[in-house]
Amino acid sequence: MIPARLLAVAALALSAGCVSPWTVDHFEAPEADVAGRSSFAWTGGDIVAPLAQGPGVPAEIESRVRAVVIGELVRKGYVESPDRARADMLVSFQVAGSRQTVVADERRVGAPSPNQVLTPGGMPQPAASELPRVQTIREGTVIVFVEDPASGKLVWRGSVAAEGRTSSDEGTIRQITDIARHIAQEFPARRVAP
Repeated sequence: MIPARLLAVAALALSAGCVSPWTVDHFEAPEADVAGRSSFAWTGGDIVAPLAQGPGVPAEIESRVRAVVIGELVRKGYVESPDRARADMLVSFQVAGSRQTVVADERRVGAPSPNQVLTPGGMPQPAASELPRVQTIREGTVIVFVEDPASGKLVWRGSVAAEGRTSSDEGTIRQITDIARHIAQEFPARRVAP
């Protein structure tokens, strides 16, 4: 017989693997009946942030975000329409944020106390010419919008505000793409008529 404590630990470990690192803030218009709709059209995206510096990065972000959002909507039972006029929903996204470079404030665990270091026989101080370690921090918001094509009103919106400490454009693109996937996973599944 398996002890109850072992089952509880296994269940906790399994559920911890399913938790998203981001909290998705979402809104659905009460009168929208999003789950009752069947098709959508992709309308593009807007990147209004200096989150990445390389050439072609905005196009790569748009391509990857489009792929993950469309993939999630199709998985939830919606059909992508090539014609915006015939779609029940118009889907777009926005990435906004800032980028800054800061001096990393890293404190070592087990570092000696100032009393040990500042004594005549204490540890030597770092050279004055040694530069502090700097780190690039990117703060931003990824938003997925779903609008009604007839009225132009917002029917659903999901957003995540996050801080990234990625050191490359590729890492930034991966993080934005993963956030967009988590947002799209919050979108309600299509309701199938009985």
